[in-house]
Amino acid sequence: MLIYGLKNCDKCRAARKVLLNSVFVDLRETPFSRKEISTLVENYGDEIVNKKSTTWRTLTETDRQLTTTDLLEAHPTLFKRPIIKDSEGHYTFGWTKGITEQYQSDKK
Repeated sequence: MLIYGLKNCDKCRAARKVLLNSVFVDLRETPFSRKEISTLVENYGDEIVNKKSTTWRTLTETDRQLTTTDLLEAHPTLFKRPIIKDSEGHYTFGWTKGITEQYQSDKK
């Protein structure tokens, strides 16, 4: 299992505490390629963009008009975090109560 996120993100740290056997990838150090971002957008839509983030609030109106792929390539911190890739290649975005419960029940 892979966790993509930021080292200093509270939700990413919480996910890492629950998913002990996972590998962590910092998006600032190892961002997704344009092709990977494009595939994620195709499969999951623009719901993967965190529009509540500080980064989103500081974007110019011009930046907000970019395609989702262009936006996430230019600002990888806009992904909802953590991004969890399971052993079957499926992704989840964010650390919501439902996702937390899913992974905590998997541990039992």
